[in-house]
Amino acid sequence: MSSNPAPTGFTEMRPFGPFHELVGTMFIGEREGQRVIGMRVEERHRNAGAMMHGGMMLTFADTAMTLAALKGREPGMVTVTMSMSSDFLAPARVGDWIEANVEILRSGRTTKFLNCIVRRDGPDGPALLRCSGVFQMVPARPVAD
Repeated sequence: MSSNPAPTGFTEMRPFGPFHELVGTMFIGEREGQRVIGMRVEERHRNAGAMMHGGMMLTFADTAMTLAALKGREPGMVTVTMSMSSDFLAPARVGDWIEANVEILRSGRTTKFLNCIVRRDGPDGPALLRCSGVFQMVPARPVAD
């Protein structure tokens, strides 16, 4: 892994919970007034083919879309993924910096439709993943002990 995990302007994101603690650190930044999620691909993120595991790339995109869907939510509400569709376009490898840029296509009171593009090396880098998702706002439930 690089000694510099994130480019200038990105700060470490607080994990969403135990699962995100397992998958590793993600970062948040802003570019042109839009939130951008980034991460450095680590050895633990790769598959047997020495590239980033597709499930990890989908986790990354789902995280970015979830954060975007949370924007403007009512107090006491959280967002859940209803559906995701994806196209893998190119691989990411250990050491690569990847970023997810999300566009909200339609935002209703309880349902949001989003697109996400994951790129390597910033906004002008090659596209690695294209996906879309539908997210629903639901009341938060307390975590059971």
